Formats: sequence, structure tokens, C-alpha cells
Amino acid sequence: MSTDNGTQPQPELPQDKAEEKSKDPSLSAIAENNNDSSVPDPRLEVQSGVVRDGEYVILAFGDGRKFFAQCQTRARGKSTPVKIHKRSYHTWQLVGLKYGKVLELGQSGLVPLPDGEEVIPSNPYIAENAVATVAATAATDDSKGGADVAVAEDNEMEDTTFPPIQQDNDNRHLLMGDKSQAMDQDDLRQLREEGAHGSEIVEALIENSSSFKNKTEFSKAKYILRKQKKYQPRCRMVRCTAYTICEALYIKDSRKLMNMREDTLGQILSYSNVSAGCQALVFENCMGIVTGAVAERMGGYGRILSVYTGQQPAFVEMLSRFNLTFAQSHSIKWLHSGDVFMEDNTEAPPPPADAIDTELEEREQLKWPCPLQEHTRQYMQTMAKDKQKKDFLAKRCNRFARKLTRHTTLEVNQMLAERKCDSVIIVTRTDPTATLLGLLPYLAPSGPFVVYCEFIEPLTECFLEMQRRSLAINLRLSDTWMREYQVLPGRTHPNMNISQSGGFILTGIKLCPVTGKNELDEELMKEIRSEIGGRRGRKPKKKENPSNEKDSNMPKKKRRR
Repeated sequence: MSTDNGTQPQPELPQDKAEEKSKDPSLSAIAENNNDSSVPDPRLEVQSGVVRDGEYVILAFGDGRKFFAQCQTRARGKSTPVKIHKRSYHTWQLVGLKYGKVLELGQSGLVPLPDGEEVIPSNPYIAENAVATVAATAATDDSKGGADVAVAEDNEMEDTTFPPIQQDNDNRHLLMGDKSQAMDQDDLRQLREEGAHGSEIVEALIENSSSFKNKTEFSKAKYILRKQKKYQPRCRMVRCTAYTICEALYIKDSRKLMNMREDTLGQILSYSNVSAGCQALVFENCMGIVTGAVAERMGGYGRILSVYTGQQPAFVEMLSRFNLTFAQSHSIKWLHSGDVFMEDNTEAPPPPADAIDTELEEREQLKWPCPLQEHTRQYMQTMAKDKQKKDFLAKRCNRFARKLTRHTTLEVNQMLAERKCDSVIIVTRTDPTATLLGLLPYLAPSGPFVVYCEFIEPLTECFLEMQRRSLAINLRLSDTWMREYQVLPGRTHPNMNISQSGGFILTGIKLCPVTGKNELDEELMKEIRSEIGGRRGRKPKKKENPSNEKDSNMPKKKRRR
């Protein structure tokens, strides 16, 4: 069905949704843009393929290390340097580069390399030596002739995915020590002062090594790779996402993340059924990784009620590394734990209707653009440069913009009281049982909840308590195990040093406190256990055949010894 002007009619919103949209100034502005077909929805904007001013990127090195870097131009007056290998590098030259670009750490800073370059640079000696080895092997086969050629023809159908490498040398006669290298630290320091490139230093080390020629091909490759990582370091610019941020922080210090790997974070988002338009209640002590991941997945549609402890949220700086848009960051609403948790594990009462919201009154008194006060004008007259005045006005505009778009505490509490949350996510270091029981009243019936903990014992108690009170169904306590494999020609094996566990997850679906009923009672569980054999290792009991009842009534014969 279409209207007279050929456009599709807009669906009518329910009464509660219409009131909700009218209360939120940002949602009403976006709604006006959506009604106008000429103005695109800003939340559907495609991510840029190049680095923008002020965005965070991850510099991933070949040895597995990852560094966060904020890219800022010189025009902003302050270029945040990133410290790598005990040296600071400016990031203004990274603005405008494509994601995935390979950079090299040079004397002048981070130097972008041409397309096609890899993080691990190729060495011409290794390439020529490999070609020479294959050529020598082929020449040896041709010189044999006769029956050997026929045997080679018969073996053409064999698997040649990983051809064998002929080793002419071995390491049995190598004497490792300082005498095998003719160059010392003074020579290397002189090459660096002269401005020699990293590849030149690596070539000089190879030429002055007396034991390099007697090594095997694998030993040569490992030697060159080790020297390239030290004197010719390279990195790749990676976009900051929930996956890459969690991976980088886990490599740096996994204890701050409660040993939560990136695959565990993906399972938390999947089990909680986070999607656009939902309202999620998040309580975490995990540096804001879960809150940022939920905001990134929702894309600005919906709400995220993030509960914090203390005077203010402790992980606002970490959320800036997600490079969230205005709609995504505005969808995060902050709630203090004192306004949520009650002593009797019930819902917090809604704020009284006659409550005076001083923050709302202050926000309504603000005007945009905000006029300058007399003391502000006098302070700006003391500034000598126009650049200082522009920076001061930019900070002032940003501060007032945050005040105009930020929800007050009473407004957020009203949001929590008016609508039940679609999912609850808990990632805490404290007792998960008390936390879940305190947040469960705010979850809608049939809504999923996810509780993550580093250890299994607290979750076991929470599992038994939920099962005893019959508050949820589909309770499941699980852990994940992930192993990374090295896949190279002829050298495929798992990594030797891996994490033992990525934490434990408790999932379930809330039952309605009025009409909900857990049919899996103790008697039904005993019946199921008897059918499947009870405990592990015991065989199920065989039922007696009714046709053999007569035989069972007959007297049993005594056995002869």
C-alpha cells in the first residue's frame, strides 16, 4: 500500500513508544530526520576505510604485541605520541591512511610502506637460497637418469603440498658465542647514527656472521627473523573493534579482563541476545569492554543501562577507544548501584512524581549557542594567540553539548521503572549470586541473562540457588577452550604457551514470577536419571518382561557347588 505521492506509509508506533520518543531529545531529532526522506539516518552510515582525526587504532607487530594509538593532526595543537620500544612516535601522519596499512618504525617516525608489503619483511638471501636449493635438487634428479627418472614419474601422483627441503648443513658443529659475530655494539650504534636502514643493518649482521653459512635453512630463517624484529620492526594498523580491543588487552594484561578472551566475549553477546532496539542492563568490572561491545553491536538503536559503583563510571576512557558514533555513545545510560540494588532483592521504587530534578532545570535553562558571560570574555582577552581562543571555545562548546544531551539521574531511573530490560549481563569480581538476584527483578519474563566469572565455584553456587528457587529455566554452566595453531609448510602445530581457561559462563532464561513454572522438578529428574542410567558409569536398570512373570513365580533351583 502506498500514498498518493508514491511513498510508503510510516507504521504507527505504540503509545508507550511514542511517549518514549517524545521524552528523549536525541531520539526525537533522529525521528524527524527519518520522516524526511531527503535526510539519511546517521546511524546507518558506513564505516570509513581510512583513519579519521581523533580515532584510536591498534598497531599490531609481528611478534604478537599490540599498542593503542590515537591519531591526531597537528592542527589540533596536541599530537598524542605512542611509546614503542622505549621511544615516542607522533601519530599525525597516520590520519588519512587506510586501515590495514603496514608501517615501519624509522628514525623519522612511523613510515607508511607501499601496498603489498607485509609485517614480516622478505629477505632476498632466503628467497635466492630457497630457489637455489630447489634447482640443485632438480639438477641432482636429472643427473641420475634411467630407473630414477621412471621412479620419479611413478611418484608424480604423490602429495606434493609440502615438498621436502634438502638440508646440506646441520648444526652439530656450530659453536655459539660472541666470537661468531664480528660486529659489536659500537659498530651498530655508528650505523644507526649514520641513518642506515634496518634492512642494511640486518645484511651487515649476516655478512659478518661466521656461523651463518653453516646453519640449516630453518636456523637461517629464524636468525634473520629475530634480527628483523629488532632492527627492522614493522606493524599493521588495525581497526578498533570489540574483538581486536579485547584481544589486545588480553595479551597485555589478562588479569584486568578477568581472563576473558575474545571468543568468550562473543559468546556473552550471543547468549544475551543483544540486538538493535533492545534494552540491556549491564553490570561489569571489566574495564568497560562489555559495555562498549554491546553499544557497538546495537548500533545506536536501543538503550544500554550500565550500572557503576563509586562516584562516577571508571571506564569512560576505555569506551573512547571503540570510536563509537554519537548515537552509539548516547545509547549508554549510567545508573548508580545504590539506585538499583535493594536489600530485599526487589525492584527499586519509581521516583515520586513531585520530585524536583535540579539537573533537568539546569539543562532547560541552557541555550544554544551558549552566550559568553562577562568573566569569560575577560578571560579570553588575556589570551595572546587566536589559536588558544579557538581551543578554549571548542572545549566550551563540547562541554555544553554534553550537558544538553546527557540524561539526568531521575530520567534514567524513570527509564528503568517504565520498561523491563530485554537482557541482563553481569561480569563481576564480587559475589555473582547476590548481584544476579538484585538485577533479576528488572529483567522481563522469558528474557536471557548471562553471568561471567573467572572461577567456577561462585557460579556453581549461583546455579544451585537459581535452581532451588525455580527462578529460571535452561540453566547452563559452561566454559570455552580455544587453541591457536601455527600453519606453515611442514611446520603445523599448536602453540606451546596458551591460556588454560577463558572463564566460565552461566546462562539462563527468567521465568515469570506469576505464571511461570519450572516443570523440571526433582521427581522428573529422578525419572530421567533412571532412564539414562543415573550417574556416570552406571548402566540403566533392565525392565522385567511381563511374559516371564510365570517363570519368576516358579521356585528357583539351587545351584550345585
